[in-house]
Amino acid sequence: MSVYAVDRLSVSIGGAQLVESVSFEIDAGECVALVGESGSGKSLTCMTPFGLSAGLARGSAKLLNQQLCGLSEAELRRTRARDVGFIFQQPLTALTPHLTIGRQLREAAMQAGATRPSRGELAEMLERVGLTDADDRLDQFPHRLSGGQRQRVMIAAAIAHRPKLLIADEPTTALDASLRREIMELIDQLRREGGLAVLLVSHDLATVRDHADRIVVMQAGMVEEIGETAALFARPKAVYTRALIAAAPKLVAPPKAGAFVEVGHSMANQAPASTGAATLLAAKDITVSFPKPGWRRGRLVAVDGVDLHVGAGEALAIVGESGSGKSTLGRAIARLGPCDAGVVTWAGAPFPERKRMTKAHRRTIQPVFQD
Repeated sequence: MSVYAVDRLSVSIGGAQLVESVSFEIDAGECVALVGESGSGKSLTCMTPFGLSAGLARGSAKLLNQQLCGLSEAELRRTRARDVGFIFQQPLTALTPHLTIGRQLREAAMQAGATRPSRGELAEMLERVGLTDADDRLDQFPHRLSGGQRQRVMIAAAIAHRPKLLIADEPTTALDASLRREIMELIDQLRREGGLAVLLVSHDLATVRDHADRIVVMQAGMVEEIGETAALFARPKAVYTRALIAAAPKLVAPPKAGAFVEVGHSMANQAPASTGAATLLAAKDITVSFPKPGWRRGRLVAVDGVDLHVGAGEALAIVGESGSGKSTLGRAIARLGPCDAGVVTWAGAPFPERKRMTKAHRRTIQPVFQD
């Protein structure tokens, strides 16, 4: 049974045609993925029929046989609340900053008319998407969570009211590899158990290959190719599809256990060659903590005694699961966030605390933020 059907859908903004004549269907329990480069029209195709973009939709988009194109904002709002769940690209802007996580989850669970969930049920929703200390998280505000943790909260809210259709726009972008797999397996479980239909937008071809039933390849607002996932990866017809697949990173396990090599690169499991340059940035015993949320006493330790150093011409990668303290550490070193203890030096000279920094110090370290 078709849950969502799009037929010759076009989207324009200010007279400019950005999406042209897109057609596909999603059955109950099926996952259809939209793939393509940034700006190819994937998000506009997903969001415009539901009134969540500035675009004007023409053509047909039917949810459970109800025509969405032409509905009023009030009618679209009722349809979204009752039958659709959304996972947006930007979790920080999708969550309401002045409401606690618990209140936002409660509203999401009740939007289709369900009874008020208990605190234990809300904590269970967060545990299901892999959040630790779930009961504490209910009293926190979105800015207290990492990007990956906010993404998990958004996923929990999107499925809290048991929608018929889930529109997932890059749902696992901010998540580490192991959690990405767990979240997609949870969505697969919902598809099997409740017949959830999923429209997935993703740049991650490995995730698409493992979880999508069919793929719609888009470029410049038009469909280049549609096909069953296995067949499309095995025998892509469009030149653009072949280029997308060829450009995707491929990881294979070499004979040595625990090491990986990226195909197309000559070095594997080797430390970067030393540049021989003096250390530019050094951090020693960096510690960061935050007050526990709500009425709880004490502090949550986010970074606990971390040391690192980086020389001129070197690149140092900090990796770990969502919420492991990577961004907090970076902000503490750059003096853009709190730092309880520790010493930072630049070219051998002490890097001052945040309140003592000058413009010259600010020019030294340039951040590129997650959101």
